[in-house]
Amino acid sequence: MKDTNGIRPARPADRAALMTLAEATGLFQAPELEEFETMVAAAFAGDLGEDHLWIVDEDQDKSGGGGGLRAAAYYAPEMMADAVWNLYFIGVHPDCQGQGRGTALLRYVEDELRAKGQRLLLIETSGLDSFAQTRAFYRKNGYDEEARLRDFYRAGEDKVIFRKAL
Repeated sequence: MKDTNGIRPARPADRAALMTLAEATGLFQAPELEEFETMVAAAFAGDLGEDHLWIVDEDQDKSGGGGGLRAAAYYAPEMMADAVWNLYFIGVHPDCQGQGRGTALLRYVEDELRAKGQRLLLIETSGLDSFAQTRAFYRKNGYDEEARLRDFYRAGEDKVIFRKAL
């Protein structure tokens, strides 16, 4: 995995910054943040396998107190499917949204997977109105809504699955 324009593989030292980022997005409730923390810890402990990959976008300009981890993504292969991957998390700090960081992370993941001969990337998200911007982001980046599972997460909250051929 290459280091590109501030995008690099995550390191265990990024764990606290990843949690801060997830909380700052405002898209997770407390129990979901606990699950997120468990997932991050398991990935860095190697419990999920070496194909479970975290990348981060770190500001290169650290002058004047700036810099730091501003965005991250987590992706892994789909079990029992040939060359299919899931993007389990992508998040950009609210102060940095609209700067192309999310698109850069997504392109990085897609390029890495293409280079490995992978064929599909799937992304799941919520159908709630509060996730409308998230769903628009995926559509803008060439993802098609492949499926919607009604009331999946809880009554009234659908799971929306996006798909892109690599």
